[in-house]
Amino acid sequence: DEEVCRLPGKTVFATVCLYLTFVAMGFGTGWSSNDAIFQELNKFIERYEDLQFASDLVFASSCAASVVLVLAFVGLYCNPSRYDLRSLGFFEGTISTVLAVSCLVQFALFMFWQQSRYVVLACAFMGAMIGNIQAFIIYPFFNAFYRLELIAYMNFGETLTSMTSGVLALAQSPTVGVENFSVQTYFTILFGLTCMAASAWASLVWQTGFRRDADEVDSPQDLSDEEDDHPERK
Repeated sequence: DEEVCRLPGKTVFATVCLYLTFVAMGFGTGWSSNDAIFQELNKFIERYEDLQFASDLVFASSCAASVVLVLAFVGLYCNPSRYDLRSLGFFEGTISTVLAVSCLVQFALFMFWQQSRYVVLACAFMGAMIGNIQAFIIYPFFNAFYRLELIAYMNFGETLTSMTSGVLALAQSPTVGVENFSVQTYFTILFGLTCMAASAWASLVWQTGFRRDADEVDSPQDLSDEEDDHPERK
């Protein structure tokens, strides 16, 4: 039934594009960087000749989780900057920043992973921050601003991060001694996918109907003006 497949006021094609956009957003703001790093862990250990490198990566990821949790608590409950962190503008700005950082992390991995172990550790730290920001900030506030049905597609995109990293790793080395493509190619593919996710998020400028009360707020440019006049957000 076509009415079941589309959002109110949108064609089936426009609805599918919107769903795919949020799948891409879930992928880009998820754990793709950390999943990829741990999938390539054996290559890092071989390159740096350090069996303790795995524990270093876990420590860096744990530190990132602690940092995000503290910053989220201080920002939301203490708010020393007096900036409204529960606003739609901050929420969408956070997503844009996370996607940009995710692209930079993947770029650093495919360009510099062989240069120093500290590059990979820094990328693991930032990748874990990205994943934890999604968990502590993006997911909790998603339903406050966007249509409820869209969170399922974002969650599907996050799930694809592990699947994509794992499938690529299997394609890279399906059995012992077989290496179909390099680590650099592995991270280059993920960099391309992350850039596509960021581009999909940017395409929301030309899409409508994804926010709650979409008739009143249709584009990111109108957020600052509309929020002040929105009766339910005063």
